[in-house]
Amino acid sequence: MKLKIITVLLTISIIFSGCISQSAKNTGIKEETTDLKQEVTVPVGDRELFLDPLLGTSTSWHTRPLIFDTLLVSDREGIHPALASSVERTEDGKTWILHLLEGVKFHDGTPFDAYTASYSLNKSFGDSASRYSLTVESIEVIDNYTLNVTLGKPFGPFLDEVAAAWIVCPNCYDSDGEFKEAIGTGAFILENYSREEITLRANPDYWGGAPKIQKVIVKAIPDASTQVIAFEAGELDVIGADISGIGLSDVKRLGEDPRFEIYTRPDAQIDIIGFNVESEYFSDKKIREAVNYGIDRQELVDSVLEGYGIPAVGPIGYDDSIPWTNTEIEGYAYDPETAAELLKEAGWEDQDGDGIVEKDGKPFEINLIDANTRPYYRAMTEVIQAQLSKIGIKVNIRVLESGAYQTALKEKDFDMATIPNYGKRETDPYPYLFMFFCSKGTYPIMNNETFDGLYFRSLSTVDPEQREALYDQMQEVIMDECVCAFLMHPVKVGTAKKEFKNFELRHGFDGFIPFKKAYFSEE
Repeated sequence: MKLKIITVLLTISIIFSGCISQSAKNTGIKEETTDLKQEVTVPVGDRELFLDPLLGTSTSWHTRPLIFDTLLVSDREGIHPALASSVERTEDGKTWILHLLEGVKFHDGTPFDAYTASYSLNKSFGDSASRYSLTVESIEVIDNYTLNVTLGKPFGPFLDEVAAAWIVCPNCYDSDGEFKEAIGTGAFILENYSREEITLRANPDYWGGAPKIQKVIVKAIPDASTQVIAFEAGELDVIGADISGIGLSDVKRLGEDPRFEIYTRPDAQIDIIGFNVESEYFSDKKIREAVNYGIDRQELVDSVLEGYGIPAVGPIGYDDSIPWTNTEIEGYAYDPETAAELLKEAGWEDQDGDGIVEKDGKPFEINLIDANTRPYYRAMTEVIQAQLSKIGIKVNIRVLESGAYQTALKEKDFDMATIPNYGKRETDPYPYLFMFFCSKGTYPIMNNETFDGLYFRSLSTVDPEQREALYDQMQEVIMDECVCAFLMHPVKVGTAKKEFKNFELRHGFDGFIPFKKAYFSEE
């Protein structure tokens, strides 16, 4: 029986027709007459710079949207066309047909077509994708500009995976599959590369419209204060475009400087404290609830983020501006009296008057591990330490280097731990849910059969409304298990020179994408 083909409706920001050559006049950018140099210098907080788009490093993730494109683009508003103009799927959700743009070329002149797209998808959809139950049976070239992707079973967030697969020229890699050169279809072409600095020049033939910025210089500057000093000295044009934003202690001063513009963006990122439910302290749910009631999230926002944040409510978001958020979840109010009562019900009381609760003569003294994955985490953990001391819990903070921290997470060598934002996409957060809340995840802090069943059912469900209902249930299970204290959503803050126009902050590693449309102007 022939399967019904369904046209997948994409949220379209740009309608692509047969003509793909676009000039500045139809990119939404006002033509400007200016003598300002169209060259932007921007830092990233890495010690070394890399270019391979498939390599898991911050630098390559930031620069790849400028050099490389994807078939689709995903953001809070939905899925948008890019190098693929439209998508169809069979009713069973196992076969996807991708219709590609014609006439696009890679930077070295290699034509972009179904063969190069197939090459790229095969590199992206390797073994690493199978942990999320994405099984690609075949990627078939139907004609020069049509691909047929067949899955072993339906995969709900398949288009999100396509939107995360970078289209690379086969000439990027040698005969052994080793990366040798960055060649994409993107708005910028690699000009010079070193581990300290990357220079990109504008692609005048870019299919999405030639950028006004003629050169992008990316510098490795790991120290945030050094970035600010260089910015104020005029050596940088933008800071905070990368994933970390800028140091909040500098925001007020920079905002008062008439040379600069401050940008803010409420973000899907979330700061979390995870409990080791196998430890002697947190095996009791009442203790986990007590800690949640003992944390003043608004104080964290005010003192640690200097007001640039939003108290967290649940596992994903604080309202429906963040996709997949269960808006029925109310979270935990700051209530130290309830926290103390829960501790007492669990058998923990301060019997010797030293300010620390005890049980069977043993004081409630625990370790909180942290890897300082964010600049403000030291201050955040110290505030939590002080807050929990008020309900009789003594917290010792252990700062570990990245490798030791990840090992401690895997081996459950902690009582509490800061949980990084691994996989917390702005669009569909299924990698993050898998990594920390699924029993088969990389750093599981929860083991719940109901959650696992809901999670894997959501992956095999194609209908968006059905998936949303499953996501709501998953969040309810997480809240009921109380395996975390969800703390706050930092507002991303960045700044740029006043004359840098048409710029905005973006989520995560998409921070350099606005350079495609930005420009310098005195107006």
